[in-house]
Amino acid sequence: MAATLIQGLTGCKKWLEVNPATRISEDEQFSSQQGYIDALFGTYQKMADLGAYGGLGTYRFIDVLAQYYENKSGQTNTFYGQTARYAYTSDVNTQQNVRAAISSIWSGYYGAIAQANYILKNLQQHQVLAGTAFNIVKGEALAIRAAIHFDLLRMFAPAYLNGANDTALAIPYMEQFTIEPQAKLSVGAVLAKCETDLKEAEQLLSVYPSIDQIAANQGSTSSELFLMYRQNHVNYWAAKAILARLYLYKGDKVNALKYATEVINSGRFSFINPGTLSVDATTDASDITFTPEHIFSLSVSNLKVAADQYFKSSQTAASDADDLFSTKAKLSAMYETSLVGYGTDIRNPDAARSIWNQLTTTIVYSKKYYSDRTTNVKQRLVPVVRLPEMYYIAAEAAPTVTAGLVYLNVVRAARLIPQLSTAVVNTPEQLDAELQKEYRKELYGEGQLWFWYKRKNVINIPDGVGNPMTAAKYTFPLPLNEIEFGIN
Repeated sequence: MAATLIQGLTGCKKWLEVNPATRISEDEQFSSQQGYIDALFGTYQKMADLGAYGGLGTYRFIDVLAQYYENKSGQTNTFYGQTARYAYTSDVNTQQNVRAAISSIWSGYYGAIAQANYILKNLQQHQVLAGTAFNIVKGEALAIRAAIHFDLLRMFAPAYLNGANDTALAIPYMEQFTIEPQAKLSVGAVLAKCETDLKEAEQLLSVYPSIDQIAANQGSTSSELFLMYRQNHVNYWAAKAILARLYLYKGDKVNALKYATEVINSGRFSFINPGTLSVDATTDASDITFTPEHIFSLSVSNLKVAADQYFKSSQTAASDADDLFSTKAKLSAMYETSLVGYGTDIRNPDAARSIWNQLTTTIVYSKKYYSDRTTNVKQRLVPVVRLPEMYYIAAEAAPTVTAGLVYLNVVRAARLIPQLSTAVVNTPEQLDAELQKEYRKELYGEGQLWFWYKRKNVINIPDGVGNPMTAAKYTFPLPLNEIEFGIN
């Protein structure tokens, strides 16, 4: 764990110019409000790294596991081929291999946790912040710590499965800034600590529930960034949204519904308007990730580099082994375009304002992360949680199928596809089947679909080359260096 924590600090040197081994430097860093703000931004920057949520933790590694892309086929010994087949200990590719990707996620995520704990440690030791500033900084640091631990749990521990694995050993929960190895806690214990941190964060962040839509800050030159771009912070509503995720994971549908509907009914977020949606990535108006729906997203400064490399935003020729592409046939099947009324889906490849780049019928790239306009701040965002997921959680957690369909149909209407009725969907199993379809359609490139499959213990993942799924395939092994450091 020592290597993880040190990397977590040095990885954000641009934001956090401090040597934690030197008390004078540490005292200087946290002698002013700006020092805390810089440290907090540094934590988000660490989360946004291409080896964490800015890449591997979302559209790359996690979504390859979810079988979204077609470059897995026939390439059994490539990084993507091995990833899609859940070969977690594979190191066949010296430049990029599955074992290294898992290690990168582990170290990057725990590095961000270390920085959050560094902030919390100094908040306790120094009496610099007060009032709203104190509440926001502490609330965000706690929420970051909980949210990342929850995601690590969903990767490195067996699925909760309504308590069946409550006592299974999971991961360490780091509550202190330390380089000492920590023992793994049970799945249930980690979930309890996540819940405690998120609930405290919710209370602290309640002092500032405002959300300024990202688009409203377009081109802003203001030096006061702390209370701007709140959708790029784990804000008050994001804490609630992550709690909704956590409670659904635990099978606590009452609280999952409570928190999901609080976000839905807040009026702070809205669905993208299909009539005004711009998908031209060369303009300031383009909004391919649907930013009015972002509850929490990360600003990834080098997202264009990743988009050019993996989604080939400027490519006009055939794909290569590093691409993340799909095919027209697979996408048309996923969006059910052959069904009456489904061809108008704003997410499908033939939409009037398409969010896809179709080179050929067999090579189609998502445009979600195209970043061709340097002045468009909306083009540097990777969503972590969006409004549609709150409706999906509410639909699944609702007390009846009829009530659940009401929530699901809101998203379907926003995407311009037909409503579902109880004449077609009248059992929880049928509702789950429809929700799975919508998760696939909605969350392409966002790293959430695989967690649905794991939580539901799906045995045969659609389009999967690694089926049938097993508990081992749904659980990442610990990185070798963590075993060496005594995490066991």
